[in-house]
Formats: sequence, structure tokens, C-alpha cells
Amino acid sequence: MIRRNMLITINKTFINILFIILSLMSIAGCGVADGGKVTARDVLKQNSDADILMYKGRIYSNYTEVEEMEQTLEKYIKHNLIGENEKQSTNSFGFNDMTATKLPVGTKVYSSSVNDKEAMGMLIVEFEEEYLYYMELLEG
Repeated sequence: MIRRNMLITINKTFINILFIILSLMSIAGCGVADGGKVTARDVLKQNSDADILMYKGRIYSNYTEVEEMEQTLEKYIKHNLIGENEKQSTNSFGFNDMTATKLPVGTKVYSSSVNDKEAMGMLIVEFEEEYLYYMELLEG
């Protein structure tokens, strides 16, 4: 009888541990495969007409004409040329670095600076003799 009770206890413990392990694996599997970054798919799913650009695996959205941002954008200046737009696409599959939804191929993309210090999260695009400001989209 004692041996049977001991086996039942061991089985229950094993099942509980197995349940905990499977639960943790399930929770970990629900994590975002892209590390929590906003993806082109996320943006285009919400707005198929979005003006976005991908650089270093990050999605940047055109904020040039956002009224609340006009004062803020003035402080950013063109810094270093980081490349040219290599592809134009509204398809989220194969949306890679230097791909944009609206910008034509060959459009120059620059990093930005504020007070002679490189500014993170903002790219400046030179398009038709104007500057367009693309801000990194953050999850949250």
C-alpha cells in the first residue's frame, strides 16, 4: 500500500513538472519572432497605404507632414549618407533593408543629427529636392 501511494505521488509530481515545463514552453513560443520590433507586415496590415522604409531591420514611417511633429523635425539635420532605396514594394513578404513602399529606387537615405550628434530613430530622405523625415516605429 505504501509503495502504491509513493508511485502515485511520484506520478503526480512528474505530471505537475511536465505541465509546468510545457506551460513555460508554450509561453516562450508565444513570444514575438521578430524580437518585439514592428514589422512591415504589422504596418501594412493596419494601413496598406503606409509610407514606410526599412533600415537595419527596423521600420521607419514618414512623419514629414504630421502636424504635431513639425516643430520637432526642424531640429534634425542631414548627417551621413547611409544608402539608397533599393526596392519599392507594398508586399510585406521580402520587405528587406532599404525597401520602401513609396520611395522610388535610388532615393538617397541619410542618418540624422541634432546639435552635431547623430540622432537615433530618425532618417532623412532626399526626395525631389525636399527632405522627408522617417521616424522609427517602436512597439508599444
